[in-house]
Amino acid sequence: MTEPALRDVVAQDIADTPVREPVAFPGAAIAGGVLGVALLVLSGLLVRDVLVVTGLVGGDTWTHHLVVELSAQTWSGWMWSIPILCALVGLGLLWLAIKPRRRTHLSVDGYQVAWTRPVDVARSASAAALKVPNVRRAVTSVGRKRIRVTVTAAGPVDRERIARAAADAVARVCAGRPVVVKVRDPRRENRG
Repeated sequence: MTEPALRDVVAQDIADTPVREPVAFPGAAIAGGVLGVALLVLSGLLVRDVLVVTGLVGGDTWTHHLVVELSAQTWSGWMWSIPILCALVGLGLLWLAIKPRRRTHLSVDGYQVAWTRPVDVARSASAAALKVPNVRRAVTSVGRKRIRVTVTAAGPVDRERIARAAADAVARVCAGRPVVVKVRDPRRENRG
């Protein structure tokens, strides 16, 4: 099957609408989970107080005593911290709800439905760098602006050749990103 025909099949398999890109878990979901646990604890306290009032459990009601103690308080200077803290927590929760989520995958060039993780792109670049003569070890990191390949050499290596090999390996995903090559001396690595 030729490549243009494959593109048509892949595009037909999904839908007529564009595919949304994969993004990270929303921060508001974590805050909502914490709030949900806090509300479950509060409801447990209220159920305990209902059981105390009906006589099924012995003891005093905790929430009733808490409300009585709070109603007897007079205003003090330290109480300003409570509304300020509530406002800061509210602003933090609002930020979690509206903040943009970071992208977790990279789009494969030419296919609107194919995505890959940056770690997989880094592995491809490292594998390509390892094929260059005298490269003993290669570690790659894929950033937003560049790809960094750190190699440990067993002898003299050609940085340009490593950069070309890594760039060719990831051209379908990270075309146009510069590849930075750093060569480490194996004697230094053995000392640390």
